[in-house]
Amino acid sequence: MRRAIAALCCFMLLSACDRVPLSPVTVYVPTEFEEQAKAWLPESGLAVTVIAGDSAANTDLIIAKQDSPRADVLITSGVLDVWNAAENSALRPISSESFENVPTVFRDPDRFWAAIAPRNIIIGTAPGLEIMGVIDLHKLAAPELKGKVCLSSSSRADNRALIAMLIAEMGNRPAERVVRGWVRNLARAPFASESELVESLRTAECVYGIISSATDTKGIWPIELATGYYNIRGVGVARHAQYPDAAQELVDWMLKHRPLAEPLTSNSLNVGRAGWFDEEARLLAERAGYR
Repeated sequence: MRRAIAALCCFMLLSACDRVPLSPVTVYVPTEFEEQAKAWLPESGLAVTVIAGDSAANTDLIIAKQDSPRADVLITSGVLDVWNAAENSALRPISSESFENVPTVFRDPDRFWAAIAPRNIIIGTAPGLEIMGVIDLHKLAAPELKGKVCLSSSSRADNRALIAMLIAEMGNRPAERVVRGWVRNLARAPFASESELVESLRTAECVYGIISSATDTKGIWPIELATGYYNIRGVGVARHAQYPDAAQELVDWMLKHRPLAEPLTSNSLNVGRAGWFDEEARLLAERAGYR
């Protein structure tokens, strides 16, 4: 009996020695999401290592296979980066059953990426303003609003995505007329950051501004648009993940534990169109003088 027990113990010890311990799932995240990711992702029960950096730079590293340590999961600050990763074969399809529960406008038709946090475009207004009539993106281009509109830089991801979605929805020329109207109505040159734009609304230096719903709107009046235009925080599983099974498990957990509802307002266009039309959006902004 003792010999049998001893033999069993030896077998268990040898088996344990033969197992290779799994390293933590390595997740590349944008810098602004670092603290949230470190607090949230361990709730999955998986060991997670968070690598933070600029979203576009992270994506470029993974595309070029120069990410070290090797990424298992990529989380991006906008749709363009996760779309670029998919287009450059840096992601593998998401196998999660929870993927099907993501609204179709917020997920890749080929399953390479999905949204974990959408944000929509809204119009911010100076406090105490009496709104007359409908205020929407087209109205901001109307001649009567000359000198009352402010924007943040066209290089910002949300603004580029918005212009790209307008192109996808309306076509190049109609979208350019709208953007040119915004530029003609500017109260001052576009701000480098959205926080500067919001502050100018708080002080009534600007009357109207195009901002993201993720922005702190304290002190200003936000107006939801009748048609929703979105950007997303995207997630995908790296094609060259060291631990693809664990990566898929983590992404499944993310999609399951923060389910997204169907948007109340939408133009029904998949948010990935912002990737397809990004170059056209850049050129349109340049032609319109929107810096």
